[in-house]
Amino acid sequence: MSWDWSTITAISSVVGVVGGLVSVVFLILQIRRNAMAIEGSTVQALMSFEKDVFALMADNADTYIKGCASTSKLTAVDRLKFERIVGAQMSLTYSAFVQFEQRLIDDEVWDAYFNALKNYMKAPGFRASWTSMENNYPKSFRTVVNGGLPSQNMS
Repeated sequence: MSWDWSTITAISSVVGVVGGLVSVVFLILQIRRNAMAIEGSTVQALMSFEKDVFALMADNADTYIKGCASTSKLTAVDRLKFERIVGAQMSLTYSAFVQFEQRLIDDEVWDAYFNALKNYMKAPGFRASWTSMENNYPKSFRTVVNGGLPSQNMS
C-alpha cells in the first residue's frame, strides 16, 4: 500500500474527529457528574437548615403548638418566638424555592418542601403569621405560596 499525503491527511482527519468526539463525550460525563455533585451539596445544605428549623420548633414546642392554634392567646414574648419560628420555616421553604428555580434541586425535592409547607399552612396561627410577614419575601415566592395553597379562613 502506498502512503501519499492525501491518505495521511485523510487518516489524520478521521483520528482528529474521533478524538474530538471522545473529548465531547468526556466533557458531557464530567458536566453530568458536576451537576449531580452540586445538587447533592444543595440538598445537604437544605437538610442542614431544616435540622436547625426543627430544633427551633422542638426547643419552643409549647409556644409553637399554641401559636399554630391561634396567635391571639400568645404573650408578646411567645408571639415573637412563634413568628420567628414561622419565619425560619418560610425562609427554609424560600431557600428550597430558589434552588428549585435555579434547577439546583429536582422536582421531587421541591415537592417535599412545598408539601410540608402546605401542611403547616393548615394551622390558622401559622397562616396568620405568614400573612403578616409575606411582604418580606419576593413576589415570585409569595405567588407560589399563596396560589398553591387552598384559601383558608383566617379567624
